[in-house]
Amino acid sequence: MRGKLFIIIYLLLFIILSFSTSIEDIKNLSKMPSTLDDAWAEFVKYLAENPGDPSIGIIGEVISAKQYFYNKYKNAPFIEPLIEERFNKFCSSLGLYNSTFSEDETNLILKIFPQIPLVVKRTLETGIMESNAYKYLYKLNGLEKYVMPFSYTGFLQLFVDKSITSPVFLDKDMEKFVSKFVPHSKLQDINNILNNSTYFLDENNYLGGFKLLDFLKREGIIDSKELKTYSLLKQYFDLKKEIGQLASNIYLVDIDKLKDFTINVLDLTNKVINLDIKKESLYTLLNGVIKTIRIRIESSNKIIFDTVPENLDKLIDSSSDPLKSELLKLKEVIVAASASSKAKSQNNNTTESTTSQKGNENKSTVVSKNDNNTNSTKKHSLITYIILIAILVIVSILTIPYFFVSHKSIEFYMKLKMFKTALKLAEKLVIKNPDDYKAYILMARILEELNEVDQAMMAYKMAHKKRQSQDSLK
Repeated sequence: MRGKLFIIIYLLLFIILSFSTSIEDIKNLSKMPSTLDDAWAEFVKYLAENPGDPSIGIIGEVISAKQYFYNKYKNAPFIEPLIEERFNKFCSSLGLYNSTFSEDETNLILKIFPQIPLVVKRTLETGIMESNAYKYLYKLNGLEKYVMPFSYTGFLQLFVDKSITSPVFLDKDMEKFVSKFVPHSKLQDINNILNNSTYFLDENNYLGGFKLLDFLKREGIIDSKELKTYSLLKQYFDLKKEIGQLASNIYLVDIDKLKDFTINVLDLTNKVINLDIKKESLYTLLNGVIKTIRIRIESSNKIIFDTVPENLDKLIDSSSDPLKSELLKLKEVIVAASASSKAKSQNNNTTESTTSQKGNENKSTVVSKNDNNTNSTKKHSLITYIILIAILVIVSILTIPYFFVSHKSIEFYMKLKMFKTALKLAEKLVIKNPDDYKAYILMARILEELNEVDQAMMAYKMAHKKRQSQDSLK
């Protein structure tokens, strides 16, 4: 009987233990937002049943921290990976979070991800950042108190290398990571790394180097040598920006403003030549702009420059190919246009001079003639008077017979070959005296001269009839 009772009690205990929640079960429940409250309930139950379990305190802090963040940041981008305890994804999600955590919140996060200080420490000691997302850990305020690396040398060297060779590496988040976890006294060592390097012999490194030096300058730890390099690089990129803008606008410049545009480009060329740093890419940009200017000047069919710009020869002497060749071609175009302009100007001056001389000669002639005219005015007046009288006489001679119709007046105009006038007078005479056969004879002769043969024959017939009629009366 006692044996059966013992077996029953054993089975009951086995069943109870089999259906009780373990620490691992509670942890798993806490890794899902939907069962986070269940995890806490099971934790309380487990705590009551297992008050002496040493791991119970840790799991309680983790669940409590998760509940805090879930209740406060339910819709934040980091909440899901934080509850799921997915560390790398949590770090990546911090890049989408536009704020920082307080020190108390940082302590709660460290309950969930206790490996964070070690990750940062290892990164600073070795320079190896296993995930680029680790840079967002600067958003955990107070984290630097838990990070105490033995050395920063490896990190600083790799930091400089990556910053210069890959400009996108040193973004605002990386700057904040470095500022938070690397003391200024150690950051100053970057100056020594740069001083002993050959980074700036390659133009491909200029952008990354400029960003790095700009970071050091803003941090107030750049030395005098690197400050000079920073100044040169700043000039380089300022000039590159200006040239780029000119290159974009060159086809939009009105032809009347092309001269000022060209002078501006030549001034920039002078600045580039005097820039004491390797600048092949700037030369390439300028070469393209100057070539386009030359082509536009050639095709404009207008005189853009009357004379060669005063600094062009100096630029040619101080530059090298291919920029030198393009500047020479530009000069040739300007010189050709200038020569054409001078030739036209000389022609205009010659024309004006000739015109002026002729004008002076004409003035002299006029003065001389005025003197002669003064003496000959009377003669001219007399001649004119005589001519007018002669014209009046001639007109009178020609017109007076016209008003006195007779055989003689008709014959007068016939002698002058004025046959049409003579015909009109003959017609008047016939009308006045229809029986005048002599008038018909004159008419017939006039018609013959006018090649009116048929009418002339008729006039002769009439003359014959009129004469016969007169003879019969006698």
